Amino acid sequence: MTSSECYIFSRLPDDRPKLVGRYRYVRPPGARAFGEFGYAGSWLRHPNAFPLDPTNLPLSRETFTTVKRGCLFGPLADATPDLWGRELVARLEPGKLFSPVDWLYAAGRDRVGCLAFGPEPELASAAPGPERLHLRSLDTIAHEFAKLEAGLPANPHATRIYTAGVSMGGARPKAVIEANDRLWIAKFERTTDTFNQCGAEHATMRLAAKCGLDVAETRLVDVGSRKAILVKRFDRSEGPDYSPTVHYLSALSLINADETSADGSYFAIASELLRHAIRPDKARKELFGRMVFNVLCGNRDDHLKNHALTYGTEGWDISPAFDVLPQPDMLPEQAIAVGRSGVYPSIGNCLSRCGDFGLNLEEAQAEINRIATIATTWRDVFDQEGIAVPTIERVAPAFAIADSYRS
Repeated sequence: MTSSECYIFSRLPDDRPKLVGRYRYVRPPGARAFGEFGYAGSWLRHPNAFPLDPTNLPLSRETFTTVKRGCLFGPLADATPDLWGRELVARLEPGKLFSPVDWLYAAGRDRVGCLAFGPEPELASAAPGPERLHLRSLDTIAHEFAKLEAGLPANPHATRIYTAGVSMGGARPKAVIEANDRLWIAKFERTTDTFNQCGAEHATMRLAAKCGLDVAETRLVDVGSRKAILVKRFDRSEGPDYSPTVHYLSALSLINADETSADGSYFAIASELLRHAIRPDKARKELFGRMVFNVLCGNRDDHLKNHALTYGTEGWDISPAFDVLPQPDMLPEQAIAVGRSGVYPSIGNCLSRCGDFGLNLEEAQAEINRIATIATTWRDVFDQEGIAVPTIERVAPAFAIADSYRS
């Protein structure tokens, strides 16, 4: 039998690492590999202890096991690089076969949430990392990422740029940067984009904010002749320390689904919010509003990893919304179920299980009418945010349900 292990630490609430538990990756001879996790006794006794996952990893002396998500438990998998980050890691260490423990180390200091990982039960003081990239670096970052997308060899002098792009999830090229004493995720256009996706995402996020939804702050910036969207990180404090402020848990982890699972629904997330959120009625109403908005704006990529809970000083809550983008080229169906008609995107389907969100039919219809009235102004918001007419017309089919409220 072969195994590898690492220790897990929380940097909440004072940025000083506290031992949470131990993770082991085990490969028995002739049997399926699995991951194993147990909480440390010191964590179970700690006055500020919280479960890494309140549903699937409750605070207890139990030894938990999993074979899902590459043998990583959900909150641990959430802290590893996603598609783009893994591509960059492969460029940094070509030919290496990464174990689950390797992936836990790979994301570095800017991984999402508050977790840290180390080989010993006491986390050694980390050496200061390289200076973070700044807003003025965007042109250089975009140039290096474009070369990678084109299949060109990695630049040995661009390690700092690649490292800045490893820590965050998703498939689009991105990097963590500093600007105005905050950390931001800079997301770049792809050479294969058929419209200004960065601009469309920024404008749609601003539209969602106008609808009264809790969304991450965004900015749209020029990168040469193209655009990038900056998304402010909601899990970090102001500089210079940029300390973690919350623990992060994706809905994919909370539902305990695998990466390739077709399961998942808004009402299943609502059920978990009812169980765990500090203000469950408010959190479920917020989730209902986001579901309605995604249907109205044609955001069909609303999969479970694009929803999350955070644990902060008060307890569990729904995170700010992120990755909200109209998808005019995707099939007319949501990524997760909306109501009794499954993934079918319609207002009637949104209403069909409104009780799961703590709303009666009259309350749900009033919330839909309020959001839809604002969503019909999407063209004006796009124009105010400087989005060009070709992109507005390109995404218009995605907003068909919102436009139907004009009549």
